[in-house]
Amino acid sequence: MTAQLGEREFPLGPPRRRALLGLLLIQLGRTVSTGQLVEELWGEHPPRQAKASLQSYVSHLRTALAPMAAPGAAESLVRHVASGYVLDLDEEQVDAYRFESLVARGRRLQREHEFPAARALLTEALELWRGAPYADLTEYGPLAGEGARLEQVRLTAVETRADACLMLRQPEAVVAELEREAGRYPLRERLVGQLMTALYRLGRQADALFVYERTRTSLLEELGVAVSEELQELHGAILRQELDGRGSPPGDAERACVHERAPEPPAFTEAPKTRGFAGREGELLELRSLVADTVDGDGRAAAVLGEAGIGKTRLLLELATPLKNRAPDVMWGRCFAGQGVPPYWPWAQVLRQLSARRPEDFTAAAARFGTALAPLIPELLPAAEQQTPEEAGAQERFRTYDAVCEVLLALADRRPLLVLLEDLHWADAPSLDLLRLLTTRQHGRPLGLVMTARDSDIGTNPVLSQKLGEVLRDPRTEALRLGGLSEAEVGVLVRSKAGSGISAAVTSALHERSKGNPYFVAQLLSLLGGTNGLHDPHAARLLLARVPSGVREVLRQRFATLPAEALRTLRTCAVLGTEVDLRLLNEITGEDRSTRAAVESAVLAQLLRADAHHPDLLHFTHALVQETLYEELDQEQRALLHAQVARTLLDRSYVPDEDVEQVAHHAWEAGCEMPAKEALPSLLRAAEQAEQRLAYEQAETWLRRAMCLLRELPAGNPATPGLDQRLQIQLGQVLALIRGYGDAEAEVAFNRSRELNAVTGTPDRAPVLWALCAAHLVTGRYEESLAFSGRLREMSGSDPDPVAVLGAAYGQGIVLHVRGELPAALAELERGVSAADRFCSGQGNTLAKAFQHDPRVSCRSYDAFTHWLLGDQRAAMERREELIALAGRDARPSDRSFALYVDAVLAGLEGDVERVERVGTLGVEVAAEAGLRYWKAMLEICLGWADAHRGDGGAGVARIQAALAVLRTSRTLLRLPLHLGLLAEAQHHAGQLADAQVTLRSLNAEVEQRSEYVYLNPRLPAARLSAELLGTELLGTDAPVRSGRARSGRARSGRARSAGAAGQVR
Repeated sequence: MTAQLGEREFPLGPPRRRALLGLLLIQLGRTVSTGQLVEELWGEHPPRQAKASLQSYVSHLRTALAPMAAPGAAESLVRHVASGYVLDLDEEQVDAYRFESLVARGRRLQREHEFPAARALLTEALELWRGAPYADLTEYGPLAGEGARLEQVRLTAVETRADACLMLRQPEAVVAELEREAGRYPLRERLVGQLMTALYRLGRQADALFVYERTRTSLLEELGVAVSEELQELHGAILRQELDGRGSPPGDAERACVHERAPEPPAFTEAPKTRGFAGREGELLELRSLVADTVDGDGRAAAVLGEAGIGKTRLLLELATPLKNRAPDVMWGRCFAGQGVPPYWPWAQVLRQLSARRPEDFTAAAARFGTALAPLIPELLPAAEQQTPEEAGAQERFRTYDAVCEVLLALADRRPLLVLLEDLHWADAPSLDLLRLLTTRQHGRPLGLVMTARDSDIGTNPVLSQKLGEVLRDPRTEALRLGGLSEAEVGVLVRSKAGSGISAAVTSALHERSKGNPYFVAQLLSLLGGTNGLHDPHAARLLLARVPSGVREVLRQRFATLPAEALRTLRTCAVLGTEVDLRLLNEITGEDRSTRAAVESAVLAQLLRADAHHPDLLHFTHALVQETLYEELDQEQRALLHAQVARTLLDRSYVPDEDVEQVAHHAWEAGCEMPAKEALPSLLRAAEQAEQRLAYEQAETWLRRAMCLLRELPAGNPATPGLDQRLQIQLGQVLALIRGYGDAEAEVAFNRSRELNAVTGTPDRAPVLWALCAAHLVTGRYEESLAFSGRLREMSGSDPDPVAVLGAAYGQGIVLHVRGELPAALAELERGVSAADRFCSGQGNTLAKAFQHDPRVSCRSYDAFTHWLLGDQRAAMERREELIALAGRDARPSDRSFALYVDAVLAGLEGDVERVERVGTLGVEVAAEAGLRYWKAMLEICLGWADAHRGDGGAGVARIQAALAVLRTSRTLLRLPLHLGLLAEAQHHAGQLADAQVTLRSLNAEVEQRSEYVYLNPRLPAARLSAELLGTELLGTDAPVRSGRARSGRARSGRARSAGAAGQVR
């Protein structure tokens, strides 16, 4: 993007200033709001004083554009209005607007059949084009989108101008431009059709057919679709030389000029990779070496092998594209599946291309072989004398092979020749025999051969395996087997299509799903609605949701080549999952020999692969293969197979731990084929095991499924209420760990379990009472929590339940703490620490499960806070060190997260930014890995505080606010004033003084509403900040916190809340 007055160009400054001009340009004459400009220029991380920064950029922009304005009127070009800014330029001063206007007028004239005038206007429009608009500003979303839109307008102009020139019988005026554009946009079919027409009219029929084949292959490989009917009709018309309706073929003089022998083209030199090509550097280097040897007179052969869509054709296109108008001449021959394809079809295509492009040389080389070439070019022999290869004798067939080889070698001697043969897995036997013969004669001659084939089809086709195998065994034939692209290469491929900004999670999902198959990558993109969908925050999840239709069709074609028994076995394997245990498969099918044969067929077809380390394990080569096979089963078939697998596993004398979840999965998926009574024990065991593995989200899934099956048990079953009660308690405990102790659904589950006491005849259980006590504590309902902790204290009799003793001390200690009664709180908490150490010495793990935490960690947490607030730094540090020792690598993730949170908060209160950052980062990693959303949010608050103190105030504030929003979903109010204090500090460091004042008023309101006077303690940094910013008079820690001054503060805070202060943090 540039600004010019006459021939003089004005500097526009750094990228963000140019981006500001661009954002105003694309809304020329319209108001762009200040907020929109800030968001689009800085995204999620605006500067502290965003509006001031924007004003500075506008001022600089006005200075840069001043020469274009009237004297003294620079501000009128970028005009400030109430809500934003307007760029006041005439559309004629902006080349993009002039360009679009000319294109629109040219298209209108084209529709009116004013072809000369249309051509002139469109030529004028295209001459304005100096390069891709906003190419240096693509990191700004609106400018990237506008650049892409203008590029589409340009392509429309190119195509419309080409139509005008073709209608005026001037193909030579556009063919060079069309060739260039078709190379950049090989899938744009209108443009391709115009190029084919222009080439045909210039007598270049073979080149027109090559363009069609290239487009057909690219559409199939990249999008999985066929060419349009219009392009197919054009292709047929060119083959039949019936393009009369589109203009007459060139005359004899023109044809002679075209066919005149051209001078020797320049030798091949390496070209850069084209857009959308990723990986394959080694293979491309090998093929370029083959080309160089061919030009030097020492031709050889190479075979590019791999599964469908792996990029074989793309590799050959990358090799051939730079060879246009260079040595060697490139000839393509493609095999086709289906009926009606004549024998020698790939070789016939090669010879016809040669006869069209080098007619004199071809005629001379073929003359001495008489009718031997007739099986490939039937027009050389009367129809009555033609024979199929089957009718011809072996000697006659060999004469044909010999003739083709000698013609190709003779033409190669005149000018080096590279023959590219595609899809040899579909080749007929005579074509393969001819290939074998040619590879024995090409050595020392300037003839190179590169062929492609699906190696999976080679293994399942004995004829192909034998004939092509002989070629591949030749020491001068290089076999290049293409595997999947690496994750980094998939990233390159995706960025070439969609630009930068694609998340690592999306790239990883694409790679995992496609296993690096480029065609599968393109098909997976179709699930997102194209490349724009890659920027969707849910893109990674969407990629895992379905199998693209194109992939499904390709895989079904591969399935169709398998024997029926192999396909049945594969479908059973699909029910087992992506990993197949051969021993289990044999137990299910009960037929070792036929199962083994079926598996071998699937391995040869590269649908299954053996495990390198476990001889009894197989894996599907792609998860997409397994999913497609599974989708082909109807619901009843799936259920029957799942039930069969589950029962087979359960019939074994012992189900090891590693198979527990597998059994539960099949039991659940069996549905009605496996009664609830039979399936339920497997799900219960899976839930228990998931909890033991600390896989809480999986445990939640199994518990919910078990509850569904529970409702299917026959009415009146005496075991149902007790089992229901057990599941309610387990689900409540898991939800409390994942979401936080104030989670509403967890509280409902605990209350439901208490209600069932009347049915089961069981008394209140200490773990349930403690869970409800904790739920009321976390949600700020302190009086209700005291009722539960009092009930727990009543249960602490002569034979006390450890959970009752600990719950009573911890619950009452927390309420005393938050109310500011610190000495009394300390006494309760110290009692809890002693009891926790005593009880955990013998039953630590059991107690931790019932208490939902290691009680030694829980009790020490508030004990450490209380010591610190009382000024006993030494005792607080001792408790912190004990916490860290208890929360080592072997501790439960919830306990580690809790301990690291306490350490980070105390470090923050002491101003130790480095420790907060180090401890908080570790805590977030621990919580995130275990799926503990509650603790992750708590630790994110600490990291946001650290970010602000490190100088990144905007990001730090945003991080704390996002974490507080997460905590609101679990109704967490406990420690909210503490967190608001951390937020206010972060806002203060970020220069957001007004926001900090609002937050502090909200903090005071929260304190007064729930009597959480501990957070007015003058030792807290937020309390000191409140005194600085609000002038609030604070109370000492030993003062009765029910004075008139506190009530007055409550009234002031109430007014602040009504004014909307709480909206900043809730």
